[in-house]
Amino acid sequence: MTTHADKTYARITGSPAPRDLEWTEFISFWQDRADQVEQETGDRLAVKLNGHREVFRRQHDGRVSIEDIERARHLLAATPEPKGHGDLLAVAIDAEHARIFDFDLDARTVSDTEHTVADEDRRAHHLRTVERHTGHDDERDLKHFFDAVAEALRSTAPERSFVVIGHGSGKADVAAEFVERLRAAHADVAARVTALTELDLSAASDADIEAAAQAAVRL
Repeated sequence: MTTHADKTYARITGSPAPRDLEWTEFISFWQDRADQVEQETGDRLAVKLNGHREVFRRQHDGRVSIEDIERARHLLAATPEPKGHGDLLAVAIDAEHARIFDFDLDARTVSDTEHTVADEDRRAHHLRTVERHTGHDDERDLKHFFDAVAEALRSTAPERSFVVIGHGSGKADVAAEFVERLRAAHADVAARVTALTELDLSAASDADIEAAAQAAVRL
């Protein structure tokens, strides 16, 4: 969280509960803290945080009601501590592109570098995307795509272990094909694969990908 959000957090969770917290400050706090924030019609604010959802309502005087302060306290109290420590490398891959995530499990802020983006659970991670360029020979094209991902792993994360996350099963299981290509042509990279798991990447947020990678390495 930012310093301003830290102060708002202290006010919300402190004693006595604040009765003069401005609605605009309340919105700004959740935009910094929550996984998802949506301003609905009728001065309603929907907030989602680590699987929990709460709806707050703006008062006519522009301040946050004591009832909403209590709801905010309960929502924050239900928030689990960050899972894990250190770094976690993951490759989310389908037939069109691969995303290489370098999650910092301890981070709460995002550093300002070329390949850094903010994921939905407020942790920082570096992201590099390798796109597939479709050709006439689909099988050969897929191998070239896998080779490009392997090279990206060598250059951006040398010597580090990683989790491979795929989308679908059977013929759609590109992740399994990718691992097989690593074993056949990139043994040094294949040796760093710690787990292979499945996730609906079409609907997955970055936080979902991180959670799937963490679950895979714990199995």
